[in-house]
Amino acid sequence: MNQFEGTLIAGRYEIREHIATGGMASVFKTWDHRVERIVAMKVLRSLDKNDQKAVERFRREARAAAALAHPNAVTIYDFLEELGQYFLVMEYIHGPTLKQLIGQRRQLQPRETIDIASQVCSVLQVAHAHSFIHRDIKPQNIMLAMTGSSTANTTGVLVGSHAGEGLALVKLTDFGIVRVVEEAGLTNSGIVLGTADYLSPEQARGETLTASSDLYSLGVVMFEMLTGRPPFVGPTAVSIAMQHASTNPPTLRQFAPTVPPALEQLVLRTLAKEPEDRFSSAAEMRQALRACAREITRSEQHQNVRVTPSSPSQPLSSSPPIQPYPSPQHHFTLGNDGQGPRPSSGRGPYSS
Repeated sequence: MNQFEGTLIAGRYEIREHIATGGMASVFKTWDHRVERIVAMKVLRSLDKNDQKAVERFRREARAAAALAHPNAVTIYDFLEELGQYFLVMEYIHGPTLKQLIGQRRQLQPRETIDIASQVCSVLQVAHAHSFIHRDIKPQNIMLAMTGSSTANTTGVLVGSHAGEGLALVKLTDFGIVRVVEEAGLTNSGIVLGTADYLSPEQARGETLTASSDLYSLGVVMFEMLTGRPPFVGPTAVSIAMQHASTNPPTLRQFAPTVPPALEQLVLRTLAKEPEDRFSSAAEMRQALRACAREITRSEQHQNVRVTPSSPSQPLSSSPPIQPYPSPQHHFTLGNDGQGPRPSSGRGPYSS
């Protein structure tokens, strides 16, 4: 049993169950007695509690994340200090992480990938407009909140094998925490923050990060969604980081031959080594994703156009409308509390 389980924080938050532990925090499923709902309680462990300037910077970042009112961002409810610890109270997501989904499905459909990436771009567009850089975009920080709707739309992505099995609204979590740790002076020893698999080249080189760094990391996530693996692998985090810094990524169709060429080119542009060679903004990338989706739809419709043999003079007619995200060979089953299975290579919800 974790030391915090069963603890009542601030007279209202009853910590009930440990959910996950990352390099910077532990997360607990918590009952809020005041409003009678389940929340997620993050206990920040790596913050220097004796550095009041660092604490104040963290408070400002917590307030900034709370002010980022966007449907694709995990909502921050509270920030408090008790028992010599700092706690961040946030929305509890009933659904798996994208890492868990990839672990079960291995490869996502192109339009699923586009929809998930578009939703991430949507929240990054707002965050970047506030000069807020995430710095740790990875599948573990992208959660899929099940909506239970039976029809696909622009804000939901199917994660089941049939249209009626449920939609997922993308939720990006862990906003600003990495940024605060950097500002608190915890990188003076040359430690590169972030997960090696998803580091941007400038992040791997220890250079100043910009909004473009988030887009590069999102490109890595798209590569993994489509192929089942990140573009660079290696025996150590350092070897992977060095590849991000200096090695051109492999083609997607080397691992997933059916990836549409237009989508492959979009991902490879996002993975350009120099920021100026990538998309100039999350808004531009989102527009490109939408254009790519339209091109894929036109291509599929063209492939399904047929002529009725008995009436060659009749105009061409297309096949019945394409069902969104057809993947009968895949089936995603939610586990306890909607968290889904945990593949051995993945990490749990809310992991840092």
